[in-house]
Amino acid sequence: MSTENESLLIKPISQRQFELYALSLERGPNFEPLSIFAAYQVGRGSACGCVLLHEERGTFNTIALRRRVDQRWVCVDRQDLFTTPEQALDALSIAMRGGDAPEPLPPGARRRASLMKVGPKGVSREFGLLAGTISHVPALVAVGECYLALPKPDANFVTDLQTDNFASRLFELYLFACFREQGLIVRQDHVSPDFEIEKDGAVCWIEAVTANSDIPHAGGIKDWVHAPEDRNERLTGAPAERFAKTLRGKLQRDYQALDHVHGHPFAIAIADFHESGSMVWSREALPTYLYGRRADVVGEGASRRAIGTPITNLTGKHGIPAGLFNDPAFAHLSAVIFSNAGTMAKFNRMGFLAGIQPPGLKMIRSGILFDRTPGALDAIPFELDVGSAEYAALWPWGEAWCQELEVYHNPLATHPIPFDLIRGATHWFERDGDVECNTIWANSILSSVMQLRMPKGMDNFGRDDPPA
Repeated sequence: MSTENESLLIKPISQRQFELYALSLERGPNFEPLSIFAAYQVGRGSACGCVLLHEERGTFNTIALRRRVDQRWVCVDRQDLFTTPEQALDALSIAMRGGDAPEPLPPGARRRASLMKVGPKGVSREFGLLAGTISHVPALVAVGECYLALPKPDANFVTDLQTDNFASRLFELYLFACFREQGLIVRQDHVSPDFEIEKDGAVCWIEAVTANSDIPHAGGIKDWVHAPEDRNERLTGAPAERFAKTLRGKLQRDYQALDHVHGHPFAIAIADFHESGSMVWSREALPTYLYGRRADVVGEGASRRAIGTPITNLTGKHGIPAGLFNDPAFAHLSAVIFSNAGTMAKFNRMGFLAGIQPPGLKMIRSGILFDRTPGALDAIPFELDVGSAEYAALWPWGEAWCQELEVYHNPLATHPIPFDLIRGATHWFERDGDVECNTIWANSILSSVMQLRMPKGMDNFGRDDPPA
């Protein structure tokens, strides 16, 4: 087949692959009350689109996306009220304009920098792994699509991602994917905070930070660091102090006083990358610090139960007061958002599940699931092949971006965040003196690790640095 004919060839793609591209739409891949009936791509990916079904009316709509000269997806056509999917596909085929030149930049628009063009600072080991190994091609594609979908990344975004701020920028991409996945309008019209999210008139400002700012070259590819053996140290010691210092540092910037933030909910989103592996075990320290309660287990056998033990100070060397949410001085902080999934492993899974699957690559995810059985106190261990039906069946629509996202609500918040704004997150809140949670997911993974399996000798591009 000639190159010209190949560029005109329309082929089906999976719903998940189209949903990855559709993160570029203002509300992401959300088309209610319509659902995706079929998705397509032209040639090697210059254009894509889908046929949408309105089940109640029995009609079909179409939406067509095309690449811009800077590789960003832009919506070029929407049509509705077709009576058959064949009619819809005929219209979509024309709208995708296979073989045409990429869409031009709008007047005055800045061309987006390429993720793969290495700057004078070179690349970190993390970016080298992302862009230089076959086993991480799914992650590279997912990272690339999220970056291209960002409304307005700052001028340093690519340089930061390629070098020492890899973890921080990856966490921003993860948050963005979570928000767009849930149909939120995401704006980056101001230098700070990082995101403004909005749905049905409800607005929230979010500043993202990683708990590694005081440790040069923290996290990353290093020897795995295990949790402290002492439980009290893990809950109230150095891990909790690290969260406390990072959050208090951000709060000193008085984001709530900015004209565009004043009068709206404001949250800080935080992830822990201070050591390789810390995000797997440090999660419990955050609510301990925020609510000033240590989760303890009392009793034996059938009488075992969990209680919240009030604490006044963390036990680290700085003796920081516990209970950030108990202090009225921080009532302008509506919530703290946390996730331990802003990682290459998450992007690798999401790219893999979208159909970016190098031959021979297998992903095995193991970890612990929250046990929602009444009275249960211990997590449920699991180990599953990411590509298996059993893994997909853990959630109604398979793995989603937001399943590891947690929102800790401040009970004293001046401007609370509506639970429905970030519906797919797990919400923690105080009620009658206890800290409770609410989530739409029957299965919540508390922590996990990934094993990548490739045929021997096939896990690199034959070079030490990523392709430019």
